[in-house]
Amino acid sequence: MAHRAHAGRRRLRAVDHRAGRREPVVPGGTGRCAGHRRGAAPQRRVDRPARAMTTQWHHMTGAERILEVLLTRRSVSPRRLQSPGPNPDELDAILQAGLRAPDHGGLHPWRVIEFRPQNREALAWCFEQEKLRRDPLASPTDLRRAREHATRPPLLLGFVVSPRERSKIPAREQWLGAGAALGNLLAAAHQLGYGAIVLSGERCFDETLVRQVGVQPGEYLAGFISMGTIREAPPQARETLSQDVWSCWQGDLLPGVAGDGSADSDQSIRPSERVRGS
Repeated sequence: MAHRAHAGRRRLRAVDHRAGRREPVVPGGTGRCAGHRRGAAPQRRVDRPARAMTTQWHHMTGAERILEVLLTRRSVSPRRLQSPGPNPDELDAILQAGLRAPDHGGLHPWRVIEFRPQNREALAWCFEQEKLRRDPLASPTDLRRAREHATRPPLLLGFVVSPRERSKIPAREQWLGAGAALGNLLAAAHQLGYGAIVLSGERCFDETLVRQVGVQPGEYLAGFISMGTIREAPPQARETLSQDVWSCWQGDLLPGVAGDGSADSDQSIRPSERVRGS
């Protein structure tokens, strides 16, 4: 797909299926696009997650809006999604966001496989056969659900991790880079007003299915990304405190501080004390 010379001047477009026309959409807001020309089609509002479209949204700075998008993102089940999904220009922007993720060595150790609508029935058959290999006694309901995993999402992508084996960058850092890219893809979809989720499960480890969808030897199918317009808002996310993932190192390893640094000293290495809110 074609890439623009300057990402800041990209004009994303959404398809208005009722009017049969394409209209400019502003990422993260409902004002005019950057570089919007006089006489262009009027702006069509894009539905966004409820919290993101608060009355304070238009009074936020650019940095505040970006932070608000990150703080309000959450996974949305495919059952809560409907058409349309991201159009080609929006998908291009989402992938560009993935390419901006931290990536030691600039290896881009990941790629996506798009499963387009005309090929979904073939993918549904692959999912059905994988279910039968895993559970020969699967019920018709189980098989129908397996097929729906392929046919339901408006946009469906396979996320593939492709570690570079002959690289000085450790494999675990390449996996971290791929995970960071995946996070950017989901955040970018949320910024554009779409719901998204990554589903993995046992099918991602089925060698037959993995080869059928085009994953090469040495690559790993991490999961399937579903994206689409949110039909029904997901339940409120459980609040998680930053203190649950935040601790401070006490720096007590120097001789004479909290121990003599010897191997037989119980104080030479101690777990960090967690920081708890008062």
